Amino acid sequence: MFTLDFLYYFRKMKYLMILASIFTLFGCQTKAQTLQIATIYTEPKQVTREVPETGKQHTYTTSQEVTERLVPAVYLVLKEDKILRFRIQGNISSSGHRIRKVSKIRFEQAEQFGNSITLKYYVVVKHIPGKEGNTIAGYNYSKEEKYKIPINVKVVNIEVYEEHPNQEPKLIAKQKFDFFAKI
Repeated sequence: MFTLDFLYYFRKMKYLMILASIFTLFGCQTKAQTLQIATIYTEPKQVTREVPETGKQHTYTTSQEVTERLVPAVYLVLKEDKILRFRIQGNISSSGHRIRKVSKIRFEQAEQFGNSITLKYYVVVKHIPGKEGNTIAGYNYSKEEKYKIPINVKVVNIEVYEEHPNQEPKLIAKQKFDFFAKI
C-alpha cells in the first residue's frame, strides 16, 4: 500500500518535471539567437628566404593563422510559413595595440517598397584600450536571427553593416531571398 509520504513526494516530483521541461523549452529557444564569438588564433612560423643582393639565407619568424576566418555572409537556415530564420556571420581583425570586440548585432530598420522589404543589421564593434595577445588575430562571430515576414512581402533583402566608433557604417554582406520566383 502507498503511504501518504510517497504520494506527496510523487506529486512534488511531477511538478518539478513540468517546470524543468518548461525551462528547457525556453532555454533552447533563446540559445538559437545568442551571439557566438570565437577567437582567431595564430602561431609562430619560421620562414627562410634568400637575400638576392648577398645570396645569403635569412631566417625570420612570422605568424600564421591557425583558425579559419568566417567570410561575412548571410545564410538561409529555415523558411517555414511566414517565418524566416537566417544566420549572420563574419570576422573582425584585432591585434597589437588595437583591441576590437563585437558587442552585439543590432536590427535597426525594415524598409518596405511594394512587395519587397530590406532588413538592416549592424555589427557593433567596440574598441577597448590595451594590447591584444600576440597569438590573437581577431574574432569570428555568428548569430541566428528570426524574422516574421509580412503577408504581402515576396522578396526579403538583408544588409549587414559593420559599425566602428567615429566611423560611417560599412556594408559587409548583402543577400536577397526571393521566395515566390518562378523556376
